[in-house]
Amino acid sequence: MADKINVTFVHPTTSETMEVEIDENLSSSAAINELIACNFIPDNSHLGGYELLIKDTQQRITGTQTVASGGAKDGGTIRVIPITDGGNKRKEM
Repeated sequence: MADKINVTFVHPTTSETMEVEIDENLSSSAAINELIACNFIPDNSHLGGYELLIKDTQQRITGTQTVASGGAKDGGTIRVIPITDGGNKRKEM
């Protein structure tokens, strides 16, 4: 059974924080879905979505990667980072 850890999520644009208890095996996508469901962050899936950055390790995690795989620890901070496109899309002719 996975351990529970207390972490602080940081909003990507306002620096607002949310302290929560999570399962250390929570995936990045599941955490992001929960943050959207509780209206902490807006759904930006049409813009590319989000990834998480474990502050202590500077490890980015996405998709099915767990917060534990990124080195999240009890009392740690996790930043929510918007995934952006550099705008270098090639036009189809």
